[in-house]
Amino acid sequence: MNYHFMIDEKFTDDFIANAERYAPGNNIYLVTLYTPKPRFTKSPLIIYQKSVKKYWFSQIAPHLNSTDQVFIHWLDRRVYDIVLSLPIGINVGIFSWMGDLIATPTCLFEKEILKPVSYAFFRKYKRYQFQKDLSHGVIYNFLLFGRHIFRILNAPREWRKKKKVMQRINLFFHWNEFDYHWLKKRYPGFKALFVYFVYDVGLDNSLGVPSSIKGEKDPLTIWLGNSATVSNNHFEALDELRHLKDEQIEIICPLSYGELPDSVYTRQLIRKGKQIFGNKFIPLLTFLERDQYYALFQKVDVVLMNHIRSQAAGNVFAFLKLDKIIFMEEKSTLYQFLFAKNIDQLHAMSELKNYSFSALKALTVADRSHTDIHKILDWNLKAENLKKYLQ
Repeated sequence: MNYHFMIDEKFTDDFIANAERYAPGNNIYLVTLYTPKPRFTKSPLIIYQKSVKKYWFSQIAPHLNSTDQVFIHWLDRRVYDIVLSLPIGINVGIFSWMGDLIATPTCLFEKEILKPVSYAFFRKYKRYQFQKDLSHGVIYNFLLFGRHIFRILNAPREWRKKKKVMQRINLFFHWNEFDYHWLKKRYPGFKALFVYFVYDVGLDNSLGVPSSIKGEKDPLTIWLGNSATVSNNHFEALDELRHLKDEQIEIICPLSYGELPDSVYTRQLIRKGKQIFGNKFIPLLTFLERDQYYALFQKVDVVLMNHIRSQAAGNVFAFLKLDKIIFMEEKSTLYQFLFAKNIDQLHAMSELKNYSFSALKALTVADRSHTDIHKILDWNLKAENLKKYLQ
Protein backbone atom coordinates (compact mmCIF):
# COMPACT_ATOMS: atom_id res chain seq x y z
CA MET A 1 0.00 0.00 0.00
CA ASN A 2 1.11 3.57 -0.73
CA TYR A 3 0.48 6.10 2.03
CA HIS A 4 0.37 9.73 0.88
CA PHE A 5 0.81 12.64 3.29
CA MET A 6 -0.90 15.59 1.62
CA ILE A 7 -2.39 19.00 2.32
CA ASP A 8 -5.60 20.73 1.28
CA GLU A 9 -4.21 22.28 -1.89
CA LYS A 10 -5.54 23.09 -5.34
CA PHE A 11 -3.49 20.42 -7.15
CA THR A 12 -4.08 17.57 -4.67
CA ASP A 13 -7.24 16.24 -6.36
CA ASP A 14 -5.44 16.16 -9.71
CA PHE A 15 -2.68 14.00 -8.25
CA ILE A 16 -5.21 11.61 -6.71
CA ALA A 17 -6.93 11.23 -10.09
CA ASN A 18 -3.58 10.41 -11.70
CA ALA A 19 -2.57 7.96 -8.98
CA GLU A 20 -5.88 6.11 -9.28
CA ARG A 21 -5.48 5.97 -13.04
CA TYR A 22 -2.11 4.22 -12.82
CA ALA A 23 -2.38 2.38 -9.49
CA PRO A 24 -6.08 2.07 -8.64
CA GLY A 25 -6.90 0.99 -5.10
CA ASN A 26 -3.26 0.94 -4.07
CA ASN A 27 -3.17 4.33 -2.34
CA ILE A 28 -4.34 5.86 0.92
CA TYR A 29 -4.51 9.66 0.97
CA LEU A 30 -4.11 11.42 4.31
CA VAL A 31 -4.73 15.16 4.29
CA THR A 32 -3.88 17.37 7.24
CA LEU A 33 -6.79 19.77 7.59
CA TYR A 34 -6.08 23.11 9.29
CA THR A 35 -9.55 24.56 8.68
CA PRO A 36 -13.00 23.27 9.73
CA LYS A 37 -13.73 22.27 6.12
CA PRO A 38 -11.45 21.70 3.11
CA ARG A 39 -10.98 24.75 0.90
CA PHE A 40 -9.59 23.16 -2.26
CA THR A 41 -9.85 19.35 -2.18
CA LYS A 42 -13.01 17.40 -3.00
CA SER A 43 -11.89 13.82 -3.63
CA PRO A 44 -13.99 11.25 -1.73
CA LEU A 45 -10.85 9.12 -1.33
CA ILE A 46 -9.24 11.56 1.11
CA ILE A 47 -9.00 10.78 4.81
CA TYR A 48 -8.99 14.16 6.56
CA GLN A 49 -7.24 14.42 9.90
CA LYS A 50 -6.43 17.34 12.15
CA SER A 51 -3.46 15.32 13.42
CA VAL A 52 -2.14 12.96 10.77
CA LYS A 53 0.64 12.03 13.19
CA LYS A 54 -1.78 10.68 15.82
CA TYR A 55 -3.78 8.85 13.17
CA TRP A 56 -0.64 7.29 11.72
CA PHE A 57 0.75 5.91 14.96
CA SER A 58 -2.62 4.67 16.22
CA GLN A 59 -4.23 3.35 13.03
CA ILE A 60 -1.52 2.60 10.45
CA ALA A 61 1.93 2.09 12.00
CA PRO A 62 0.93 -1.10 13.90
CA HIS A 63 -0.08 -2.75 10.60
CA LEU A 64 2.76 -1.51 8.36
CA ASN A 65 4.64 -4.10 6.34
CA SER A 66 7.87 -4.11 4.34
CA THR A 67 6.16 -3.70 0.95
CA ASP A 68 4.38 -0.48 1.94
CA GLN A 69 5.64 2.91 0.75
CA VAL A 70 5.30 6.42 2.14
CA PHE A 71 5.02 9.48 -0.10
CA ILE A 72 5.13 13.06 1.13
CA HIS A 73 3.44 15.84 -0.81
CA TRP A 74 4.27 18.58 1.66
CA LEU A 75 7.10 18.13 4.16
CA ASP A 76 5.30 19.50 7.19
CA ARG A 77 7.03 19.37 10.58
CA ARG A 78 4.16 17.12 11.68
CA VAL A 79 5.42 14.26 9.53
CA TYR A 80 9.08 14.39 10.64
CA ASP A 81 8.60 11.84 13.43
CA ILE A 82 6.62 9.57 11.13
CA VAL A 83 9.39 9.47 8.54
CA LEU A 84 12.14 8.96 11.12
CA SER A 85 10.21 6.08 12.71
CA LEU A 86 9.91 4.10 9.48
CA PRO A 87 11.87 0.83 9.09
CA ILE A 88 14.87 1.34 6.86
CA GLY A 89 13.53 -1.03 4.18
CA ILE A 90 10.42 1.06 3.48
CA ASN A 91 10.64 3.40 0.49
CA VAL A 92 10.09 7.09 1.29
CA GLY A 93 9.46 9.51 -1.55
CA ILE A 94 8.64 13.18 -1.80
CA PHE A 95 6.52 14.65 -4.60
CA SER A 96 8.11 18.04 -4.37
CA TRP A 97 6.52 21.48 -4.58
CA MET A 98 9.84 22.97 -3.27
CA GLY A 99 8.04 25.54 -1.12
CA ASP A 100 8.07 23.24 1.90
CA LEU A 101 11.79 22.60 1.47
CA ILE A 102 12.58 26.32 1.34
CA ALA A 103 10.08 27.98 3.69
CA THR A 104 10.84 26.18 6.96
CA PRO A 105 12.34 26.75 9.40
CA THR A 106 11.44 30.42 8.99
CA CYS A 107 14.40 32.74 8.37
CA LEU A 108 16.65 29.98 7.05
CA PHE A 109 16.81 30.91 3.36
CA GLU A 110 15.06 34.30 3.30
CA LYS A 111 18.22 36.35 2.75
CA GLU A 112 19.00 34.14 -0.23
CA ILE A 113 15.56 34.26 -1.88
CA LEU A 114 14.49 37.86 -1.17
CA LYS A 115 15.72 41.01 -2.89
CA PRO A 116 16.77 43.98 -0.69
CA VAL A 117 13.45 45.84 -0.33
CA SER A 118 11.48 42.64 0.18
CA TYR A 119 14.05 41.39 2.67
CA ALA A 120 13.82 44.66 4.60
CA PHE A 121 10.03 44.18 4.77
CA PHE A 122 10.52 40.60 5.93
CA ARG A 123 12.90 41.63 8.70
CA LYS A 124 10.58 44.36 9.94
CA TYR A 125 7.17 42.71 9.64
CA LYS A 126 7.65 38.95 9.27
CA ARG A 127 10.82 37.73 10.93
CA TYR A 128 9.91 36.60 14.45
CA GLN A 129 6.72 38.70 14.31
CA PHE A 130 3.52 37.30 15.81
CA GLN A 131 0.26 37.78 13.90
CA LYS A 132 -3.00 37.51 15.79
CA ASP A 133 -5.87 35.41 14.53
CA LEU A 134 -8.63 38.04 14.55
CA SER A 135 -11.33 35.38 14.19
CA HIS A 136 -10.59 34.06 17.69
CA GLY A 137 -10.45 35.51 21.21
CA VAL A 138 -7.74 36.42 23.71
CA ILE A 139 -7.13 32.95 25.13
CA TYR A 140 -6.72 31.36 21.70
CA ASN A 141 -4.26 34.06 20.64
CA PHE A 142 -2.34 33.68 23.89
CA LEU A 143 -1.86 30.00 23.08
CA LEU A 144 -0.88 30.89 19.51
CA PHE A 145 1.71 33.32 20.85
CA GLY A 146 3.14 30.58 23.07
CA ARG A 147 3.47 28.30 20.04
CA HIS A 148 5.08 31.15 18.09
CA ILE A 149 7.77 31.65 20.76
CA PHE A 150 8.36 27.90 20.96
CA ARG A 151 8.93 27.66 17.20
CA ILE A 152 11.46 30.48 17.26
CA LEU A 153 13.41 28.85 20.08
CA ASN A 154 13.04 25.41 18.52
CA ALA A 155 14.14 26.43 15.00
CA PRO A 156 17.75 25.09 15.31
CA ARG A 157 16.47 21.75 16.57
CA GLU A 158 13.84 21.64 13.83
CA TRP A 159 16.50 22.25 11.18
CA ARG A 160 18.64 19.39 12.52
CA LYS A 161 15.62 17.09 12.44
CA LYS A 162 14.59 18.20 8.96
CA LYS A 163 18.07 17.41 7.62
CA LYS A 164 17.76 13.89 9.07
CA VAL A 165 14.38 13.51 7.40
CA MET A 166 15.82 14.57 4.05
CA GLN A 167 18.58 12.00 4.47
CA ARG A 168 15.86 9.36 4.85
CA ILE A 169 14.19 10.26 1.52
CA ASN A 170 14.85 7.62 -1.15
CA LEU A 171 12.95 9.12 -4.10
CA PHE A 172 12.66 12.75 -5.17
CA PHE A 173 9.76 13.25 -7.63
CA HIS A 174 10.16 16.48 -9.57
CA TRP A 175 10.54 17.89 -13.08
CA ASN A 176 13.41 20.35 -12.57
CA GLU A 177 16.89 18.99 -11.95
CA PHE A 178 18.10 22.51 -11.12
CA ASP A 179 15.89 22.34 -8.02
CA TYR A 180 17.31 18.92 -7.20
CA HIS A 181 20.86 20.26 -7.28
CA TRP A 182 19.80 23.32 -5.25
CA LEU A 183 18.62 20.96 -2.51
CA LYS A 184 21.72 18.78 -2.61
CA LYS A 185 23.86 21.84 -1.87
CA ARG A 186 21.75 22.88 1.13
CA TYR A 187 20.74 19.56 2.68
CA PRO A 188 23.87 17.57 3.63
CA GLY A 189 23.38 13.85 3.10
CA PHE A 190 20.41 14.25 0.73
CA LYS A 191 20.99 11.45 -1.77
CA ALA A 192 17.50 10.62 -3.03
CA LEU A 193 17.11 9.33 -6.57
CA PHE A 194 15.69 11.95 -8.95
CA VAL A 195 12.46 10.63 -10.52
CA TYR A 196 10.74 12.68 -13.21
CA PHE A 197 7.27 13.90 -12.24
CA VAL A 198 5.17 17.01 -12.76
CA TYR A 199 1.87 17.88 -11.09
CA ASP A 200 -1.12 18.26 -13.38
CA VAL A 201 -1.87 22.00 -13.45
CA GLY A 202 -4.75 21.96 -15.94
CA LEU A 203 -2.76 22.96 -19.01
CA ASP A 204 -4.80 20.78 -21.37
CA ASN A 205 -8.31 21.31 -20.07
CA SER A 206 -8.55 24.93 -18.96
CA LEU A 207 -6.37 27.13 -21.14
CA GLY A 208 -7.91 27.19 -24.59
CA VAL A 209 -5.80 28.62 -27.41
CA PRO A 210 -3.71 31.81 -27.60
CA SER A 211 -5.84 34.92 -28.06
CA SER A 212 -5.62 37.22 -31.07
CA ILE A 213 -3.58 40.44 -31.11
CA LYS A 214 -5.11 43.39 -29.28
CA GLY A 215 -6.26 46.62 -30.82
CA GLU A 216 -4.26 49.85 -30.70
CA LYS A 217 -6.48 51.36 -28.02
CA ASP A 218 -6.24 48.38 -25.68
CA PRO A 219 -3.83 48.76 -22.75
CA LEU A 220 -0.70 46.64 -22.47
CA THR A 221 -1.65 44.12 -19.79
CA ILE A 222 1.10 43.11 -17.39
CA TRP A 223 0.72 40.16 -15.01
CA LEU A 224 2.75 40.45 -11.80
CA GLY A 225 3.61 37.43 -9.64
CA ASN A 226 1.44 34.54 -8.53
CA SER A 227 0.51 35.09 -4.89
CA ALA A 228 0.52 37.36 -1.85
CA THR A 229 3.88 36.13 -0.61
CA VAL A 230 7.02 38.15 -0.06
CA SER A 231 9.08 35.67 -2.11
CA ASN A 232 7.45 37.20 -5.22
CA ASN A 233 9.70 40.24 -4.64
CA HIS A 234 6.78 42.42 -5.71
CA PHE A 235 8.23 45.67 -4.37
CA GLU A 236 11.28 45.44 -6.61
CA ALA A 237 9.18 44.43 -9.61
CA LEU A 238 6.99 47.53 -9.19
CA ASP A 239 10.12 49.68 -9.16
CA GLU A 240 11.31 47.99 -12.36
CA LEU A 241 8.01 49.02 -13.98
CA ARG A 242 8.01 52.57 -12.66
CA HIS A 243 9.28 54.05 -15.94
CA LEU A 244 6.01 52.90 -17.57
CA LYS A 245 3.66 54.53 -15.05
CA ASP A 246 2.42 57.18 -17.50
CA GLU A 247 1.91 54.75 -20.37
CA GLN A 248 -1.22 52.91 -21.45
CA ILE A 249 -0.80 49.86 -19.24
CA GLU A 250 -2.64 47.85 -16.62
CA ILE A 251 -1.01 45.61 -14.01
CA ILE A 252 -2.91 42.56 -12.78
CA CYS A 253 -1.50 41.30 -9.48
CA PRO A 254 -3.01 38.05 -8.07
CA LEU A 255 -3.15 38.24 -4.27
CA SER A 256 -5.88 35.74 -3.37
CA TYR A 257 -3.36 33.04 -2.47
CA GLY A 258 -0.77 33.20 0.32
CA GLU A 259 -1.16 36.04 2.82
CA LEU A 260 -4.68 37.13 3.77
CA PRO A 261 -6.18 40.19 2.02
CA ASP A 262 -5.90 42.24 5.25
CA SER A 263 -2.30 41.19 6.00
CA VAL A 264 0.43 43.81 6.36
CA TYR A 265 2.13 42.51 3.23
CA THR A 266 -0.96 42.63 1.03
CA ARG A 267 -1.94 46.09 2.26
CA GLN A 268 1.55 47.55 1.78
CA LEU A 269 1.88 46.01 -1.67
CA ILE A 270 -1.46 47.42 -2.81
CA ARG A 271 -0.56 50.81 -1.33
CA LYS A 272 2.71 50.92 -3.26
CA GLY A 273 1.07 49.71 -6.46
CA LYS A 274 -1.63 52.38 -6.23
CA GLN A 275 0.85 55.12 -5.30
CA ILE A 276 2.92 54.50 -8.43
CA PHE A 277 0.31 53.38 -10.95
CA GLY A 278 -3.05 54.52 -9.56
CA ASN A 279 -5.99 52.57 -10.96
CA LYS A 280 -3.70 50.90 -13.49
CA PHE A 281 -2.68 48.57 -10.63
CA ILE A 282 -5.39 45.90 -10.25
CA PRO A 283 -5.03 43.54 -7.25
CA LEU A 284 -6.96 40.26 -7.43
CA LEU A 285 -8.14 39.51 -3.89
CA THR A 286 -10.85 36.92 -4.55
CA PHE A 287 -9.98 33.28 -5.11
CA LEU A 288 -10.95 32.13 -8.61
CA GLU A 289 -11.54 28.60 -9.84
CA ARG A 290 -8.93 27.41 -12.30
CA ASP A 291 -11.06 28.00 -15.42
CA GLN A 292 -11.80 31.58 -14.36
CA TYR A 293 -8.20 32.21 -13.39
CA TYR A 294 -6.80 30.92 -16.67
CA ALA A 295 -9.42 32.90 -18.62
CA LEU A 296 -7.71 36.08 -17.37
CA PHE A 297 -4.44 34.90 -18.89
CA GLN A 298 -5.78 35.41 -22.41
CA LYS A 299 -5.69 39.22 -22.17
CA VAL A 300 -2.16 39.32 -20.72
CA ASP A 301 0.71 40.60 -22.88
CA VAL A 302 3.71 40.54 -20.53
CA VAL A 303 4.36 38.44 -17.41
CA LEU A 304 6.71 39.35 -14.57
CA MET A 305 7.83 36.60 -12.19
CA ASN A 306 10.43 38.09 -9.89
CA HIS A 307 10.95 35.03 -7.67
CA ILE A 308 14.43 33.81 -6.83
CA ARG A 309 13.16 30.62 -5.22
CA SER A 310 11.34 27.91 -7.16
CA GLN A 311 7.75 29.13 -7.40
CA ALA A 312 4.85 29.75 -9.83
CA ALA A 313 5.81 27.01 -12.29
CA GLY A 314 2.18 26.18 -13.14
CA ASN A 315 1.46 29.82 -13.98
CA VAL A 316 4.62 30.11 -16.07
CA PHE A 317 3.89 26.96 -18.07
CA ALA A 318 0.36 28.20 -18.75
CA PHE A 319 1.62 31.58 -19.97
CA LEU A 320 4.19 29.89 -22.20
CA LYS A 321 1.50 27.74 -23.75
CA LEU A 322 -0.47 30.92 -24.49
CA ASP A 323 2.64 32.43 -26.15
CA LYS A 324 3.10 35.25 -23.62
CA ILE A 325 6.34 37.15 -23.04
CA ILE A 326 7.81 36.33 -19.61
CA PHE A 327 10.43 38.23 -17.61
CA MET A 328 12.01 36.23 -14.78
CA GLU A 329 14.80 36.57 -12.25
CA GLU A 330 17.92 34.90 -13.63
CA LYS A 331 18.81 33.29 -10.29
CA SER A 332 15.54 31.34 -10.35
CA THR A 333 15.93 27.60 -10.95
CA LEU A 334 12.82 27.82 -13.13
CA TYR A 335 14.48 30.50 -15.27
CA GLN A 336 17.57 28.29 -15.53
CA PHE A 337 15.43 25.32 -16.58
CA LEU A 338 13.65 27.30 -19.30
CA PHE A 339 16.85 29.03 -20.46
CA ALA A 340 18.40 25.60 -21.00
CA LYS A 341 15.40 24.78 -23.21
CA ASN A 342 16.05 27.87 -25.39
CA ILE A 343 12.60 29.34 -24.84
CA ASP A 344 12.17 32.39 -27.11
CA GLN A 345 9.52 33.98 -24.86
CA LEU A 346 11.88 34.09 -21.88
CA HIS A 347 13.66 37.29 -20.80
CA ALA A 348 15.68 38.28 -17.73
CA MET A 349 14.16 40.74 -15.24
CA SER A 350 17.37 42.77 -15.42
CA GLU A 351 16.50 43.62 -19.06
CA LEU A 352 13.08 45.11 -18.27
CA LYS A 353 14.30 48.61 -17.40
CA ASN A 354 15.84 48.87 -20.87
CA TYR A 355 12.47 48.44 -22.60
CA SER A 356 10.45 51.53 -23.41
CA PHE A 357 6.68 51.18 -23.71
CA SER A 358 6.85 51.00 -27.51
CA ALA A 359 9.70 48.48 -27.43
CA LEU A 360 7.84 46.31 -24.94
CA LYS A 361 4.70 46.45 -27.03
CA ALA A 362 6.67 45.55 -30.15
CA LEU A 363 8.19 42.59 -28.30
CA THR A 364 4.74 41.11 -27.68
CA VAL A 365 3.94 40.94 -31.41
CA ALA A 366 7.40 40.05 -32.72
CA ASP A 367 7.88 36.78 -34.60
CA ARG A 368 9.27 34.02 -32.41
CA SER A 369 9.25 30.26 -32.07
CA HIS A 370 6.07 28.98 -30.43
CA THR A 371 6.66 27.01 -27.25
CA ASP A 372 5.28 23.48 -27.32
CA ILE A 373 4.68 22.83 -23.63
CA HIS A 374 4.55 19.09 -24.28
CA LYS A 375 8.19 19.21 -25.35
CA ILE A 376 9.15 21.03 -22.15
CA LEU A 377 7.27 18.68 -19.85
CA ASP A 378 7.43 14.94 -20.44
CA TRP A 379 3.93 13.64 -19.66
CA ASN A 380 4.73 10.15 -20.95
CA LEU A 381 7.70 9.79 -18.62
CA LYS A 382 5.54 11.03 -15.75
CA ALA A 383 2.97 8.31 -16.50
CA GLU A 384 5.66 5.63 -16.70
CA ASN A 385 7.09 6.66 -13.34
CA LEU A 386 3.70 6.71 -11.62
CA LYS A 387 3.06 3.19 -12.87
CA LYS A 388 6.53 2.06 -11.83
CA TYR A 389 6.59 3.51 -8.32
CA LEU A 390 2.94 3.36 -7.23
CA GLN A 391 1.96 -0.14 -8.40
